[in-house]
Amino acid sequence: MGAFGTVAGGHKDTVDAAENILKDGGNSFDAAIAGVFVSFVSEYLYTSPAGGGALLACKKNQAPVLFDFFVESPKTKGREVGDFQKIVADFGNTKQSFHIGMGSVGVPGVLPGLIHVHKKLGSLPFSVLVEQAVFLAKKGVKVSKNQEYLTQVLAPVISGSEKIKNLFLKEGSLLKYGDSFYNPEMGSFLENFLHEDPESFYINDVCSLFFEAFSDGGIIGLRDLVGYSVKERAPLVQEHKGYKIFTNPPPSTGGTMILNALSSLSKEGAVGPKEIEKALMLAQPFGEARSSSVGSTTHLSIIDKNKNVASITTTNGVGAGRLIGNTGVMPNNMLGEEHLNPHGFHAWPKKQRIPSNIAPTLVFKNKEPVLALGSAGSSRIVSAIICTLANLINNGSSIEEAVSSPRLHIENGVLHHEPLKGWGAVSGFKNKEVVSWKEKNMYFGGVNVVGVESSFGDDRRSGYSL
Repeated sequence: MGAFGTVAGGHKDTVDAAENILKDGGNSFDAAIAGVFVSFVSEYLYTSPAGGGALLACKKNQAPVLFDFFVESPKTKGREVGDFQKIVADFGNTKQSFHIGMGSVGVPGVLPGLIHVHKKLGSLPFSVLVEQAVFLAKKGVKVSKNQEYLTQVLAPVISGSEKIKNLFLKEGSLLKYGDSFYNPEMGSFLENFLHEDPESFYINDVCSLFFEAFSDGGIIGLRDLVGYSVKERAPLVQEHKGYKIFTNPPPSTGGTMILNALSSLSKEGAVGPKEIEKALMLAQPFGEARSSSVGSTTHLSIIDKNKNVASITTTNGVGAGRLIGNTGVMPNNMLGEEHLNPHGFHAWPKKQRIPSNIAPTLVFKNKEPVLALGSAGSSRIVSAIICTLANLINNGSSIEEAVSSPRLHIENGVLHHEPLKGWGAVSGFKNKEVVSWKEKNMYFGGVNVVGVESSFGDDRRSGYSL
């Protein structure tokens, strides 16, 4: 372990921010909060103060706790939905449709979540944890290679508002790798947290501000925002080859699918593509088919020098293509993602958390934490974590090897796989239809893993680690 701990996340600035907090004497939970605030700037198209997420936390010598602050569906019965627009994103090999606009926004939970976690587990003042995000929003952050690609893919979302579009333009063209992304309005918005009590500011000011913007959609009431509550849940836990795996419980679906898959690998030694394919088949969801959308999600893993552990995943869908007033904040579009709305759009039977695949995960051995991990990637979150855990535990791979190894994924009965270097010929798969990708791709998720001694950020999505 480094002098202060290990960190892995989706952008260098996100990881640096977390490390700076550890250096200042903060714990893993402080560092996670600071890192997520910076990710609102450095990973703008992945996450947002008006998105959702979950943190799996373990304070030293205590039981792990899952903090659920995912997006919630409001009661929509009898309400007239407005500002709900279909767009198509072009991923090259495939096209995906989404709905954006304020009618696609679900009740956000990230800010209440971070405030709640700080109140329960934080050690430094909340204002200290926001300072770096304020600074970087005004100074600018470098666009990663993966963000350049996503900026092009999500051009229809970015073009949903002239103000958003201007954030991503440089001399008339979309930002490219190495360019600087600035969001001074978000910096000014977040600056309020430097001077106000965070809980009071959120309830009395932010909720009203969000409600005014969301009113164009006609479905989120002020009571939905003010009444949002963070849920503390006991994580799912399962033994696997001498390790204990903790992960996200229902109503999230990802953790259950991961543990279902691992059960088929528990009696195996080293595994290859055929064994992993079998495991992935057990991880398939029942009922509705999952979407293969890009998955605008990011993950941050941290173990500090005292072995406090934080594994946090946040997401904004693909974003609603609108800004909230003059805050520079683009809200989520969870009510416009087809795979998250199996009953049809705006047809949730009651107010509830929207089920998702996000699965912050911890691995323990002999009651001690050894790994924290999670992934981005929509439906591929599950397969990405399964492949990584199989490599780490069954195959005894290093963290870097486990993350970098080729991945498999099953989507609607089709097996997708990256080049299977060192695993022999691609034959004998049970799935009749197989798609062989020519190179590693962000499609297969973005797993960021930390151990006590080492860490690695997935280069499929320009991950970074310290």
